[in-house]
Order: sequence, then structure tokens, then C-alpha cells
Amino acid sequence: SIISDILRTVTNTSGKGKRKTQIMQSANLNYDQVNKYLSFLINNGYIKIEHSEIYGRPVYRATSKGLNFVKFLETENLRVI
Repeated sequence: SIISDILRTVTNTSGKGKRKTQIMQSANLNYDQVNKYLSFLINNGYIKIEHSEIYGRPVYRATSKGLNFVKFLETENLRVI
């Protein structure tokens, strides 16, 4: 799903976070779509937005709630296989 693609993208960041453009590319979304999904995930506590000293602009990172959800999704995928 798109939500799991976004969460996995912002989870696999090595602590740097992901920029909106990187999320758009990894989840294959356009600008309006990524804004809608990011707003949903931020408002529900799955990701957070922070200023990045590295990029000089906002980046997105998974919260502990988001990390737990990704682990849950991976566990459920293993059960289906």
C-alpha cells in the first residue's frame, strides 16, 4: 500500500530523514498525492517533520508509532507467505 511504502521509505533513512521529493519518487506519487498522505501520517502520529541541517529543508522521519506499524506490516506479510 502507499502508506506502507511511505513509512518504509522514511524508516530506512539512516537517521537523516527523507525529503518530500524522495518520498514522492519511492512511492511513485505526484505532488498533491504525497501532500495528502504526508498530512494524514503526520496528523495520526506515524511520521514527524523536522528541519534538516544536512539538506537545509524539512525532512520526514518515522515516529515510534510509525516504526511499530512497519514492524507489524512486515510480521503480517511473513504470515501470509
